[in-house]
Amino acid sequence: MRDPPTQRRCRIPSPLGRRIRGCFYGWVILSNHPHNDMWSLWNPETSKIICLPRLITEYAVLCSDTYGVFASGTIQQCCLSSPPDDPGSIFMVTAAEYTLFFCRLDCKRKRLKWVEMSYAQQMRSIAGCDSILYCLTCCNGNVYALNNVPGNRVVIHLDIVVKDKGIVISLLPCLKLPAFYEYRYMYDCPNSVVFLKGCCTELFCIKLGLNKRGHVEKQSFGGVCVFKLDMTNKRWEQVEDLNDATFFLDLAHDCSAFYSPTIASELGGYVHFLDKSAKVTYSFDFKNKTIALSSMPSLVLPTKLFGCRQQGEPGEIKSQQENEVVVRDDEVDSNNMSLATREENIGSRLLNIPLDVLKTIMGFCVGIEYLNFRATCKLCHLAAPMIRWSKGGRLQNYSLASPWLMMLDKDRGVISFTDPKFGDKYFIKTPQELIGNVQIHCSMGGWLLIRRHDGPLMFFNPFTSDTRELPFAPYFDTYCFSAPPTASDCMVVGFTTRTEWHVYVHFVARELSWRRFHLKYCCDSHTLHFATRYGKNLYALYNNGGVGFIDTGNLVYTGVRGLTIAGNLDYVWREGPRSSCVSPKQSFLTKCDQQLLLVIVGEFGECVEVFKLNDSTKWEKTESLGRHAIYICGKACLCVEAKMPEMANKIYFPRIHSENRKIVFYSLTTRRYHTFNGQDIEESFGDFMGTKHYIDPHVWIEPSWS
Repeated sequence: MRDPPTQRRCRIPSPLGRRIRGCFYGWVILSNHPHNDMWSLWNPETSKIICLPRLITEYAVLCSDTYGVFASGTIQQCCLSSPPDDPGSIFMVTAAEYTLFFCRLDCKRKRLKWVEMSYAQQMRSIAGCDSILYCLTCCNGNVYALNNVPGNRVVIHLDIVVKDKGIVISLLPCLKLPAFYEYRYMYDCPNSVVFLKGCCTELFCIKLGLNKRGHVEKQSFGGVCVFKLDMTNKRWEQVEDLNDATFFLDLAHDCSAFYSPTIASELGGYVHFLDKSAKVTYSFDFKNKTIALSSMPSLVLPTKLFGCRQQGEPGEIKSQQENEVVVRDDEVDSNNMSLATREENIGSRLLNIPLDVLKTIMGFCVGIEYLNFRATCKLCHLAAPMIRWSKGGRLQNYSLASPWLMMLDKDRGVISFTDPKFGDKYFIKTPQELIGNVQIHCSMGGWLLIRRHDGPLMFFNPFTSDTRELPFAPYFDTYCFSAPPTASDCMVVGFTTRTEWHVYVHFVARELSWRRFHLKYCCDSHTLHFATRYGKNLYALYNNGGVGFIDTGNLVYTGVRGLTIAGNLDYVWREGPRSSCVSPKQSFLTKCDQQLLLVIVGEFGECVEVFKLNDSTKWEKTESLGRHAIYICGKACLCVEAKMPEMANKIYFPRIHSENRKIVFYSLTTRRYHTFNGQDIEESFGDFMGTKHYIDPHVWIEPSWS
């Protein structure tokens, strides 16, 4: 798992025509897919093969579904209780109708044979209903598994007693799974896949979070949570750092897991997983909370994901670029910045400039330039007075080149802002309002609309730390606001589509409550997202790419307290444009100057299309954005006029290149992805492979100190 992945080929005669089903104690489990009636154990180091008798059963092959719950009627998973040279070693496979087949691997026995066992009654006594065993694993000489009862999943110990005349397997409840929803990254992941993996004396529970955004046709990765079982106290403990360990998860075949406890430090600390297509591997950096994409070599696709080594990434947070500046919440402290930004030879040359001239020069410096110059030497420090970040100072009048990518780092307690043009980073301490499980809903004019878990909706300006709490409102499917909350015409809008379709409207400066309107002529099979106020209409994007709009010109101030039931609104739907993208698509809606734009992006970025809506009736594909640039992320789609010519006619993504760690953009001129290197454009690639994005909450935001 290097970057890019490297491929090596060798000829191994033993597993020809077989599928790899697992690996236990150094032995590879093979079966003749799809029949799965011939099983064997192969040791790659000794080339020894143990062939089992044919498993005569009515069951066929099974592939697990997205949620880790298995269908009935098929062979499912396998497990080896101990090394084959152990007299009590048992190889077992689970099958449909709550059945377990096992074979004792006793080398002294003249003939191996399969034994069938039903565990249905034992499982009913544990789970209270019929349930299937899955995620079989071995740990410390014991075999463990999970049941598939949603909301009541339990770790089950398969107690194996080997006797001369037979084998007795008893199912014993061990403990419940940890409450993943209480932990970060799992809050917004309603769907997930749970893995149970044992290694030596350690038992791990891994949850791969999946979320389904309305603008995404396919479930996307939401996060990873890892727990380790304290065997003494029978209690789950969250793993905060993998150190040199690495997990390998396989979604393409039977949701199996591999674990390597010791890998070179530069290679460890990752959770790799193969997606269901078996063509793309995701690599989750457990420390930096980033997810990288890499394509599997196309010459030979894998029949199983093995625990392989992968190469570490350069430029971790401990080795930031020299021009990165830490900006404190209260003041800019040059003592903290000087070590990171000082260049040895600059100071001597600046000493030749008179102090009054240097002060004049510093008067024209703002933003990152001001901070870098101030931290260069003592003379610059004297020429540049201290600026309070929260008050802005000169930064209030600074015309910035573009929005910044804001990322909320929950582990380090800081918020980072990245300039997509130069790659410079600003850091501020996370305010109290953003501590905990925070959802960012949308962004405009330097303000965010956020909600803490079980808390009220509020506006938040991270540059001034100003907050504006809104009246109580239910959870909406999509949000938008028409102007910053400091404006007199600020209107906040939210859509709900769970039972009946409603739109909630709140005039921030003029009303004390929300007004609810029932939407007529809506299709219950769709959900709404990327609500956008454009002209007198309120637009929203369907999950199928269509666009609906409401005429909001008749909304007037009522001035009453509490939720007001304000009647019905006509809702008009327009079919989405015909896209040439054949993979699952992501759709983004934004307003640009006097036009409404729809951006369609392929699953892995292989296709990017921009359409404009003419007269609210017809979509037209556009090949150029002119002087404008679009900034896309899951919670915001901003279109602004580029203040530098080289930034125009481009679409910026919340992704960074895996090698140069620069923000990735798509050029409508070259139809390729690139990154900036100062004033120059470098790199050229056709999709998102070789890039990574943050799992922590992030959004594009326009810097504003007002």
